[in-house]
Amino acid sequence: MKAIGEKHGEFGIMQIDAHCDLRESYEDFVYSHASIMYNALEEIPQIKKLVQVGVRDYSESEWEYIKGSNNRVVTFFDKDIKRKQYEGDNWKHIADDIVNQLPQKIFLSFDIDGLDPKLCPNTGTPVHGGFETEQVYYLLNKMLQSGRQFLGFDLVEVGNGETDWDANVGARVLLRLCNLLASANNSDGGGK
Repeated sequence: MKAIGEKHGEFGIMQIDAHCDLRESYEDFVYSHASIMYNALEEIPQIKKLVQVGVRDYSESEWEYIKGSNNRVVTFFDKDIKRKQYEGDNWKHIADDIVNQLPQKIFLSFDIDGLDPKLCPNTGTPVHGGFETEQVYYLLNKMLQSGRQFLGFDLVEVGNGETDWDANVGARVLLRLCNLLASANNSDGGGK
């Protein structure tokens, strides 16, 4: 993320995750997996905005950080997304709301636990709820169709179990993300 900021200037992060990852430290470790977004926001001034999608597990201190961020951190909680859908809102409208919060240049941070745990049962910290892969792909396509610049991505916390299920899902997500990134950055605009 530091290199992206140095190369591209201001950018935003879209984070697909079950967790906020906004803790100052976790079990006395400052650079833990639970602190990555906190550290990124505190150490990389080029990060203009963090848009979190699908969060369903967070601490009081993380909630306070979000509230005190002056809209630098916008969080679309899983419970709110689901409530809107139960009340008749559709995923297209919700995805448009998410995309409208993004700045022009985007880095995607995709924690596999943002998906429903049936798709990633051996991730380190599974939480009930979450997305189907097609919902995430739809959101990413909406981002690309909006004309935003897709700078890169990470895919983290793919688990290792007794079967190859987690690896299979992780590999398919990785392939799709590579294709979206290549499409977004080809010479004819792609991304559609």
